[in-house]
Amino acid sequence: MFKKVRVGIIGLGTVGSALVKLLKEKQKFIRQNFWLDIEIAKVCDKNPSCRKTAAIYKVPFSQRWKDVVEDSHIDIVVELVGGLGVAYDIIKKAIGAKKAIVTANKALLAEKGEKIFSSIRAKKVPFGMEASVCGGIPIIKSISEEIILAGIRNIYGVLNGTTNYILSTMTKENKDFSPALKQAQKEGLAEANPALDIKGEDSRHKIALLSFLSFGFLPPLKDIKCVGIENIEKLDIQYARELGFTIKLLAVAKKEGRQVELRVQPALIPQEHPLAKTYGAYNAVFINTQKAGNFLFYGLGAGGEATASAVLSDILNISLGRPLPLPPPQKIHLIKPKEVLSRYYIRFQAKDQPGVLAEISKILASFKISIASVTQKQQAKSTFVPIVMLTHKAVEGNVAEALRKIDRLSFIKPPTHLIKIEDI
Repeated sequence: MFKKVRVGIIGLGTVGSALVKLLKEKQKFIRQNFWLDIEIAKVCDKNPSCRKTAAIYKVPFSQRWKDVVEDSHIDIVVELVGGLGVAYDIIKKAIGAKKAIVTANKALLAEKGEKIFSSIRAKKVPFGMEASVCGGIPIIKSISEEIILAGIRNIYGVLNGTTNYILSTMTKENKDFSPALKQAQKEGLAEANPALDIKGEDSRHKIALLSFLSFGFLPPLKDIKCVGIENIEKLDIQYARELGFTIKLLAVAKKEGRQVELRVQPALIPQEHPLAKTYGAYNAVFINTQKAGNFLFYGLGAGGEATASAVLSDILNISLGRPLPLPPPQKIHLIKPKEVLSRYYIRFQAKDQPGVLAEISKILASFKISIASVTQKQQAKSTFVPIVMLTHKAVEGNVAEALRKIDRLSFIKPPTHLIKIEDI
């Protein structure tokens, strides 16, 4: 006997259209392997031209999202609208109607997750969000059902395909940031306005959700340090390579006791580490646990088909009575960025004259920053030359104060470039 499940899909953009197609293609497979008869009961999009997509697959179409949420015959509401406005209204209404919900909306969950998750628990509504982090990589299910039992210590993620493609292009083709960005846009891997990606906001949403699933802690986004890649220069990539490192936009979540460190920023990671070998538009997540060692997840983090497969996975799990388990909220202290202890890569632009290194070293020492190595790079016919330093572990707040003081020196051309070294 087949279990009948009726699905309503709101939003027929890239992911929504791919989901309709995938569901139709896999309908027979799902019946044979899971004893489920999953029917697309209705699709919705405010754009009337999407009616053509509905007609191709012979599914009912509406321009009003309430026609989906208020339909008593629909069991699962799939929200693929995106954004914080209408999408929030859809999810609130669906929770009120006690309908199962699947969403790929990382921004909404990161911004308003505390209210949404609280309501889901109270109403005991089945919920899925696999597609909200890393597209087709099954990271959320793996963390929530398996890895969490091993005691998660640290998460390091290359979570944004656009920035990873840009940094990979800069590394492999020795390009500056702007040409690499234009190439990503030409390849369809960066938006016309790529700010959400290159400034790290997309990765910040994702690491916030991974923190929630791993530690039961969803912080205000403004409290997560976020630095993008727009100021990374090919010089830094070249010097990092010479020192045995690769630069990645890294999203990090570290827990020790009741304290968590969360941030998104460019970081130098050892060239031999698997994350350093994540190229192009691919994503990767490296998780360190107390009981089971390390886990590595790798795959396409975006794209209609990859994301649709993650949405379908949620639909299947909910239909089989296996919704996403939501962790209870935990009392956690978020470590302030200025308190973080780390090693750093520093590149000064300084006049080539006696006493420069001595003065820089004196200021660093006054802030308890110890130098591990220093190299002065020669540049032909240049008033200012690069000085590259690696530090021993130092407090981030002290490093920031020291660089502010150094940048005011007459023989320094600001701003000095600072990149964290991540000892994974």
